[in-house]
This record gives sequence, C-alpha cells and structure tokens, in this order.
Amino acid sequence: MQKAKFRIFLSVITFLIGWGACNPVFVRAQADAFNRLVEDARAEMAKQGGKIVIGTDWTNEEAKPLLSALKKELPFVEAPSFRRLRTTEEMQRMLMETKAGKTPPFDILNISHEAWPDYKQAGLFPKPPFSYKALIKALPKGWTTPDPRVVDPEDEYMATTGLARGITYNKNSVPADKAPKDWKDCLDPMWKGKVLYDPRPKLNAFQHDPKTRQWYLNWLENLVKNKVVLGRGQTENIEKVAAGEFPIFCGVNYYSTMRAAEAGAPLAFVLPDPFAMEFGTQIHVVKWSRTPATTQLFVLWLATKGAQPRYREFPWRSGADIASLAHGKYMAVCDVECLNKSDQYIKTHAKILGLPGGS
Repeated sequence: MQKAKFRIFLSVITFLIGWGACNPVFVRAQADAFNRLVEDARAEMAKQGGKIVIGTDWTNEEAKPLLSALKKELPFVEAPSFRRLRTTEEMQRMLMETKAGKTPPFDILNISHEAWPDYKQAGLFPKPPFSYKALIKALPKGWTTPDPRVVDPEDEYMATTGLARGITYNKNSVPADKAPKDWKDCLDPMWKGKVLYDPRPKLNAFQHDPKTRQWYLNWLENLVKNKVVLGRGQTENIEKVAAGEFPIFCGVNYYSTMRAAEAGAPLAFVLPDPFAMEFGTQIHVVKWSRTPATTQLFVLWLATKGAQPRYREFPWRSGADIASLAHGKYMAVCDVECLNKSDQYIKTHAKILGLPGGS
C-alpha cells in the first residue's frame, strides 16, 4: 500500500515538473525574472543619475574599454566610473570603516575570498534580489549561458572572469633549451634556490580537483626541498624575474605576466598541462549598495556577454587570448565550491610551506 502511494506521489511530481517546463506561464515567469531585473536596475539608475562606482583589482587600462561597452549595452548606466581595489588589506580597512558607520564609495565591487568570512559575519553580504540560477535560465538571445560552476551553490554571487596560472621565466636569463615546459621543471636541481613562488596560494584548483590533488601536494613538498624562494605579490615577483633577479616564477597569473610582457619585460609565459584556472572577480551584492539590481545585471552581463579584461577571459570564450594555449590541456578549476573551501586549502598549503597558520 505504501509503495503504491509512493509511486502515485512520484507520478504527480514528475507530471508537475514536466508541466512546469512546458507551461507557457511558467516559462514566461522565468523570462520575467530577467525583465524585472532590468526594470529594477533602470529605476536604480534613474535615482542615481546614471552614476555608479565599480571597484575591482583591474587596472584603469583594463576597465576603460569595459565601461565603454557597458554604456552601449545598458545605456541607462550613463556614467559608470572605476576605482582600483587591489589588496586584501584595503578590503579589511573598508570593513572596519563600514563597522564604524562610514559608507564605502563603491556600488559594485569584488571582495577577495580571504575577507569573505569577516564580511559575512558582519552581515555585509545580503541575499541578492534575484536568483542567479533563475536569471541564467532567462538570459536574452545573444547572452551566452555560462558554466554552471561560476554560480555560488547558495546563489549569493557569481564569478565573472577566469584566472589561468602557469610559469613565467626571463628569456634573457634562461637558455632556450632550458626553458621550463612543465611543472616538474620548477623542481629541477639546476634552479635550486632560484625559483620564486607566491605564498598566497594561487594553485588551489589543484588541491580542489581530486585528479590533481595528491600530485600537487607532492609537487609542493618537492618545491620546498628545492629551496623555493617565497615572495608575496604577483606583480612584485614578476618584476624580480623581469629584472633578472630570479629566472623563474612558478604559479603566476597569465594576465599579470602578459601585461608586463606587453610593456616590454623580457618574459615568456608557459601554460603547462594540467593548468590551474580560478574563477575570478567574484561579485557579491553588498549591504550598503544603493544599486543591488544593477550589480546583478552587471555581473550577468560581464560573465556572459560583456567585454572582459584581456587575459582574464574564460578559455572557452570565443576569441579569448588564452584559448589557444589551453586547447587540449586538462584544466583544474577552482570554482565557487573551491573558493568556499579556501580556508581549508590555505591551511594545508601553509603547513607544507612551513608558514604560520598551517595545520
């Protein structure tokens, strides 16, 4: 009797799901989510005079073409402006100022994941007005459906850019026949005591992916045995390699290296197989923002249709610079689930490197 009732229950649920997916009212309701978001954003911008301030770790050169494209796509965002927000220390200072009653100057910003626990504890990451999962199902024609892993499982934020990590070396210091091609080259005894590595972990994707986790932890242990030199800061380490102070930097951002190379630094970038990809520029709606709907609309646009900062594109996006380098290689992804576990991964990383906080 119970089994018969359960079968009837399953039949009803299956019917309702199928009915909902095919029902024009249900489908229209999903599409209305995006339309309502646009209308709410339009109303916000009318109150703000079309002005909005965006803060990320992009450079001004990266932000300028993006803001121009944004105004063309969403003309009611008449006057978007940009301020660079680069370090975790800046974000911690902003948190303290917010607690003291001072409203930060940003309407839209991405907070680095190291600061998330403190911002959450302070109640500064409220639930966004619309479900990202529902909005993605309602995207208009021409807006590419993103990889589902860019959406937070709790539906609180989305990642909007891709950060590929690999190896850079000085072309003047490293002979062509000795140039690194693989992660194992970072362990070569010829580079003992000469390999730079950022102690702020950039390769968490390898810890998160079960296919690469043990290999990466072993690699990290051997990197320590090879007398790795720890240097905080991607830009600072790249400058040291460019100046010839160190020949190789392992675990470097693709975009940081390429910007320096474009400026004339004698650097080459290698994307090994496998490579690490972190979903970056993760944007929450923040409590003080007067433009939560515009924030969500900007996030959706950037992740699916918008012009992304060069060298920060997802490798699957058409025309991305990283696409040819990534073709055919295994990509270990630090997605939003990985980012949510970053405290755990950071502790393991710190323990192997012998840093404070390791466990």
